[in-house]
Amino acid sequence: MQRRDFLVGGACLFGAAAAQALRPRNRVTLIGSAKLEDITPRNFGRWREVHMGQVIQPRTEGTLAAELYSQMLGRVYQSTSGDYVMLALAYGDTQSDLLQLHRPETCYPAFGFEISESRLGSLNVDSARVPTHSLKAKAPDRLENVTYWTRIGEYLPTSQTQQREDKLKIALAGIIPDGILVRASSLGDDWARSVGLNHDFLRELMLAVDPKELPVFIGTRLSTIVDRGKIASR
Repeated sequence: MQRRDFLVGGACLFGAAAAQALRPRNRVTLIGSAKLEDITPRNFGRWREVHMGQVIQPRTEGTLAAELYSQMLGRVYQSTSGDYVMLALAYGDTQSDLLQLHRPETCYPAFGFEISESRLGSLNVDSARVPTHSLKAKAPDRLENVTYWTRIGEYLPTSQTQQREDKLKIALAGIIPDGILVRASSLGDDWARSVGLNHDFLRELMLAVDPKELPVFIGTRLSTIVDRGKIASR
């Protein structure tokens, strides 16, 4: 065997060993045995669940997307002032290169919507700041204003690129994370009012979630901050 062949072979073996060593092995799920149906309040503050309309889900039966989520939840809520907000939750217990959350900017065009506005923001939940992404999704017979965030492990990425980067960081730490999409949307042509309504709804919803279940939605670190505020205010 020539020296060059030996070096190449050694490099290949080293690469294979390194890849094996970096392969995530520690599965971390923040939801445990809980169900979204049970830990998401139906009635809270000025909001009540109502049964009407259809919530667009980030999933199509019979496709890869149907395999991405181990739990999904869609509800419509009405406020005491007569406003409606649609809530969609999509939870996946395994986030990997093949299985990962679909972001609304990809999901809505698949349903025939055009994204005409896109804006990053943040949701203040007590002392915690949750990064959000708001979209205006237009279809011939519908104008839906969407506000959402995604959690992958302890990260809350605001773009597809950031989501890939965060997944790589988690993988290098040897972790197979879970993930969730939290999305609120409201109808109407008043973009600013709808986005504000979505934020108000999501803030009240997060404050109504049982503190021990809050990490499912926003991660452990931010939940600890919120818990302190909630305990102090009671």
